[in-house]
Amino acid sequence: MTSTSLSLTTDAIAQYKNGNTQQTAIVKITSIRLCETTATSSSDTERYRLSIHDGQDTFNSCILSPELNKLVKEKRLQENSIVRLDKVAHDSTSTGKSFLVLIDLTILPEPSTTTSNNNTNKQGTTNICPIGMITPYLNGIWKIRARCFAKSAIRPHPVCNFDFHDASGEIRIVAFRDECMRWHPIIEIGKVYDIIGVRVKMADKRWNSLHNTYELTLTTGSVIRLIDDPTINESIPDTLFNFVPLRDISKHTNESFVDVIGIIDTCSDAIPFTNRTSNKDSKRREITLIDEDSSTSITLWDDQAENFDEELAENHAVVAFRRIRVAIFNNKYNLSGHRDMIIKVNPDVQEAKHLRIWYNAGGRVKNNRITTNRPIAEASWKTIGQIENEKLGRQGRPDYVSVKATCMHIANDRIVYMSCSSDDCYRKVNKLSSGVYHCDKCQKDFKECRWTYMLRAEIADSTGTIWVSFFRHLGEQLMGNVTAEQFAEAKENSDEILMQIYLNKNTFREKIFRLRFNEETFNDMTTVKISCVSINDIDYSEYGQRLIGIIQNEF
Repeated sequence: MTSTSLSLTTDAIAQYKNGNTQQTAIVKITSIRLCETTATSSSDTERYRLSIHDGQDTFNSCILSPELNKLVKEKRLQENSIVRLDKVAHDSTSTGKSFLVLIDLTILPEPSTTTSNNNTNKQGTTNICPIGMITPYLNGIWKIRARCFAKSAIRPHPVCNFDFHDASGEIRIVAFRDECMRWHPIIEIGKVYDIIGVRVKMADKRWNSLHNTYELTLTTGSVIRLIDDPTINESIPDTLFNFVPLRDISKHTNESFVDVIGIIDTCSDAIPFTNRTSNKDSKRREITLIDEDSSTSITLWDDQAENFDEELAENHAVVAFRRIRVAIFNNKYNLSGHRDMIIKVNPDVQEAKHLRIWYNAGGRVKNNRITTNRPIAEASWKTIGQIENEKLGRQGRPDYVSVKATCMHIANDRIVYMSCSSDDCYRKVNKLSSGVYHCDKCQKDFKECRWTYMLRAEIADSTGTIWVSFFRHLGEQLMGNVTAEQFAEAKENSDEILMQIYLNKNTFREKIFRLRFNEETFNDMTTVKISCVSINDIDYSEYGQRLIGIIQNEF
């Protein structure tokens, strides 16, 4: 039986979940894992949990009958095996979650992946799947032929990842434990490989910013083979670029990633500084990138700042930045480097040749820098109604928006707290019986504490209301410049009238609030936290011009 003659039984999983367990069905085994035994377990029998796919749906809660465990141990039943389910049982847990027990099955005679480095004939005849066409619903044996363009360090547990691309797109491959230690020293950046026997899953966009909905996981049956054929190597580009003109950076949201190319115009020295968050020594370097229409500032950090060649600015080299981060600082657009960014000097692309011809012919940027007095893009202005509908902050990264709103009410349940008196620390301190204040973060005792704002306020516009957190100086600004010490004194004296005067001092005044939306998990509960990062008075002239621009764009 050939791989093309097998057909998965579409809709089988739905039938099983509806209680129709009398049918037989052909499905694909997508994962096999050993269930962990608990301290309260009364049996020493190993149980395996399987995921199956019927060509349409995937079901992750399948338990293999213990009588069939030998199929896994003898490696006859593996990930990507095609099987016929001859007898199954459907049941539910005490919480109502359904699962299937696989009582009897037949392994169909086609193997579904290459499990040995000796199967070179099979690799040669395996269909190549373009990266842009990869989905979890692929059947049969397939492989990708792609170039590795990035490789992470080995992280704890251990785990690492490799980024690959072909002419159709890019994808991340993740390796855990034994597979991580096996393949990390072998795979090299810039080389082309054939990769067979991987598992497809949804990409976690909190950690994976590549332009692909899916990512791949290496398994014990994965095979990776280096391609030495020069003809094949030339058919796969060294780097995939999707360049954005510098003038269009402001059309992209904060913390998003873009590809840019330009001439290095200026370059600063690598400047040492102390990171206030980690308290570690770091370095940064500012460079100016120009193209035919505009210019922008790029900040490089740490090793990238240290290793950047200053002669590139002296020679005005053409440099491309792949997946550089858009950053908004002080209401201005910039670009910021990060560890996964790729820098290519004089890349062999048409855009680089065009820029070199333009610059050598005396070309110079005519517009002002896009970071100079440039208002935040329209896409970052929202009404509160739009904020609630667009589910901001749930894409694995923070979202930043500006709203014109009125502070309606400040919650009086928690306004100020006693914080550490160190300059760089705002951790809450505990007052000891000896009268000193102890900071758990600094591990020090202090004779005095510092009162700090941490409050919540309800802001509103014509479309709705939301609750926002304000910290430290922003809390003081919202409170009409009433200091945290003043409010704490009124609170300690139980002066309710003065406290209410302070709370009402700056309410019902319209302001421009810059808000940050970020998803946070605590005690297995995930919520979106909304905090304020700046408060500004309304420049009605500028605001009116923005409204005129919106109207003109609409018509």
